[in-house]
Amino acid sequence: MNERRWLALIFGLYFVFAAGYSLLMPIWEAPDEAAHFHLAWYLARKGRFPTETHNYEANQPRAYYYLASFMIRGLDKIDPHYSDYFLPKEYKQNFRVPERRFDWSDANYRFLLGVYALRWLNILVGAAALWLNRKAFRRLVPDQPELQIAALGLAALTPQYLHIMSSVSNDAAGALGGALLFYLATALTGAAVGFSSWFSVALAVIVPLITKLTVLPVGLALIITAGWQRFAEFRQKRIVVASILVIAAILLAAYFLFQDATRAAASEVFWRLFTLRTGALTPKYLWFILNQIVWSYWGKVGWLAVGLPGWSVIVLTTFAILGIAIKTRDLILDKFLRRSPSPWTVTWLIALFTLAAVIRNGLTTSASQGRFLFPAIGALSLLMIGGWHSALPERLQRHLPLIVVIVLACSTLYLWGFEILPTYYQPFLD
Repeated sequence: MNERRWLALIFGLYFVFAAGYSLLMPIWEAPDEAAHFHLAWYLARKGRFPTETHNYEANQPRAYYYLASFMIRGLDKIDPHYSDYFLPKEYKQNFRVPERRFDWSDANYRFLLGVYALRWLNILVGAAALWLNRKAFRRLVPDQPELQIAALGLAALTPQYLHIMSSVSNDAAGALGGALLFYLATALTGAAVGFSSWFSVALAVIVPLITKLTVLPVGLALIITAGWQRFAEFRQKRIVVASILVIAAILLAAYFLFQDATRAAASEVFWRLFTLRTGALTPKYLWFILNQIVWSYWGKVGWLAVGLPGWSVIVLTTFAILGIAIKTRDLILDKFLRRSPSPWTVTWLIALFTLAAVIRNGLTTSASQGRFLFPAIGALSLLMIGGWHSALPERLQRHLPLIVVIVLACSTLYLWGFEILPTYYQPFLD
């Protein structure tokens, strides 16, 4: 199969599976979906954001909610009932329990088109993130199309990615922001010092403040790589000083342009970096949070309620760890931590920083999840596949895309048939 057909197959499966998740998961059963929709709904109906008293997600970066509010306003012009905000009785004790968390029934069910419209909007945003990751792959490994396709298939068809991209939240915006910075980073290492380089650094600061703070590790990796290369090239002290002043000016401008977002981000980062929950360093908790992060990266849908079988998560995680380890070994042998960083350097840094941030977040809150890794899903997928691609003989390398697509497609079909439908199927919708 040629490259164009592979792309058509992967994106086709992505849209079919994502649409399936959007329809199979009842309204509000995705993580924090009611709160995220309420932010956009409140902005559309009242023209301002709610306070944290009214919505616990009110301190989130706001770009996604402005976009979502435009869609809700459009539906309101047709029929306001399409995008009403309605919350049935909630069973909060069903967190991590394979039971429906919201009491939808034939007596109270409402078809809230606004919720589905935002779910479908996020599917498009998730596809745009994949397209940018694809472009980054082409820059990194231009002469290895089967590696590009396999990495894209892994990113696009991971069941949890499909689930999160087909729900209402700013996670899709975070995935797009991370993919944009990853794409810029692959070009940054080979670019001459100039406006485009400083523009990339500026975006590394701004994008997390307007999309989702989970993009911060990706931005940090881009900034460090940029500084690493720029200072390696510079010979004159005055140019180094000028570079520092430019970066300081970018940070200062970002602060004044996005004061509320910057303050919220600083508070959030400080809390997550410098606080520990009680018992965070006990073996029992460490095992619990690592298990949760891993499972909710591959496939643990809803409110961490139902997911892939444990044995498949172990297999996928083993595959991922070995792939990254093999690729890291290859990069070390290739001396990728050299005076001037290569595109693979920033790929590795993005994956490392994002993994470290999510794991560290788990020491602060038990809500840390694998979906927070999705801003770096392109870098992670490429490292996972890259290791196996270099280790396997050529005749097996050609089959990597097919293996990835089959395994992940079967994973989603299993999740639908044996977990989502038995838990969330609602007979009154017949």
